Amino acid sequence: MKFIVFSDSHGVSANMIRAVQAEKPDLCFYLGDGENDLRLLQKRFPQLAVNAVRGNCDMFSSSPKTLICAAGGLKIFMTHGHLYGVKHDPILRDLTEAALEADADVVLFGHTHEPFRDYTMGMHVLNPGSIGPTTRPSYGLIRIDGERVETEVVFMAQESASSGY
Repeated sequence: MKFIVFSDSHGVSANMIRAVQAEKPDLCFYLGDGENDLRLLQKRFPQLAVNAVRGNCDMFSSSPKTLICAAGGLKIFMTHGHLYGVKHDPILRDLTEAALEADADVVLFGHTHEPFRDYTMGMHVLNPGSIGPTTRPSYGLIRIDGERVETEVVFMAQESASSGY
């Protein structure tokens, strides 16, 4: 199985669309800050199952702030990250404590716009970075093969602009 993880699209749905076309994932996790972009992605790929949480910029969202879900035999704890102080806590203490309390196998968060992946305390921790308006858009992948779980951060190639010649 392959899961794709997006965060912080901030008005740029095209990168998510390109990534889904390239990766053909079984499931998508969206970690907030661009819920309208997620709606465009879902309209383009109605068959793609999506789990989503809201970010600090998703003011009127009805999505939850955190979500614990099961997928591919894993228990996944997902949040945008702002409620756990991820920008100011380099060891992610509050986030990992909450995920440990939830008995999670995988922890997904965004908010920092900086990709991060680690394996700590029996959990895969993944921040896919920002899929939005940045010089290096990125997203996360989770691959499950039997008992084996791998996480990866993928940096997108920039689309070249036409020179008009």
